[in-house]
Order: sequence, then structure tokens, then C-alpha cells
Amino acid sequence: MKRIEDFRVPRWSELPDIPLYLDQILILLDEWFGDYLSMDSKKFMTKSMVNNYVKLKYIPAPVKKKYDKISVASLTIIALLKNSFSIEEISNLIGLAIEFVPSNEDAYDMFCELIEQAVSCAFSGRAMPKTYSKNDPRHICWNACNAFACQLYVKSIYLSTLTDNKHQKKE
Repeated sequence: MKRIEDFRVPRWSELPDIPLYLDQILILLDEWFGDYLSMDSKKFMTKSMVNNYVKLKYIPAPVKKKYDKISVASLTIIALLKNSFSIEEISNLIGLAIEFVPSNEDAYDMFCELIEQAVSCAFSGRAMPKTYSKNDPRHICWNACNAFACQLYVKSIYLSTLTDNKHQKKE
């Protein structure tokens, strides 16, 4: 099991440069986040979910059954935020970030930095510093990342303890 101190989101430059099959993306997402997002051995992202995201046009359709780097980045963001927000809300957040930041790469890397900072702050008991004005889209992204971090904290610290205690009582 990975430690929360090791929580890290791969940056744009670390995402695969070649298109991937859906199974390959799901394996990557599980390697990156499975220890943090999977509860009771349930998958946090499935083929059915991804197919629905494509059908609803939240991520680009695959070309010859392969997904590009934009899709991998989008699925990464969706995987991290989907327990806190609806897919439509996540899509709007992605759109807002892309509108404000000059490139997809910069918007994605900004998200990675903010979510890592939010997780670090949530688990250390520190408040996440706000440096953006209320009307700045980065402020919205900051709050979305903070919502994820707080939910992860509750699941990791409190709910996992409850689950462990229930399993011990059954034995």
C-alpha cells in the first residue's frame, strides 16, 4: 500500500506520448491511484464508465480503439474528482481551466500541482494557502482539489479504520 506522503499525479510530460488502448489506461490509472481511490477492492474506473464518458462526449472518442494523451489527462482528472463532483461538473471545471490557462499541458500541470498540495495540506492538518482572487478560475480549481483532498482524508483515516474494526469484530 502506498503512503499518502507519496501521493503524486504524473505531469503532462510524464504521460504516455503514444496512444493507448483502454485496458492500458485503466492499468496505468490503477497503478497511479488504486491504493488511494479503491475501497473494498472495487475499481474506481471501469471500461463501462469510460465508454459512457466517450458517448456523452466528455472525453474524445478513441481512434482505432486507442486514446491520446488528452484522453489520458482527462481520465486522470475525472478519476480523481468523480467522487466529489458529477462528470458534467468535472467537464465544466476542465473547460474553465483550459479557458484560463494558455495550453492543455499547463492547465493539466496546474491541476496536478494543486491537487498534490491539497492532499499534503489535508493530511498534515494545515490549511491550503489561497493566493487567488474569488473570480480567478484557479480559485475554483483550488477548491475542487481541496474537496477531493478532504474526501480522501475522511476515507483514508476514518472510514478505513471503521472497515478494519468491522472486519476484526467478525473474526
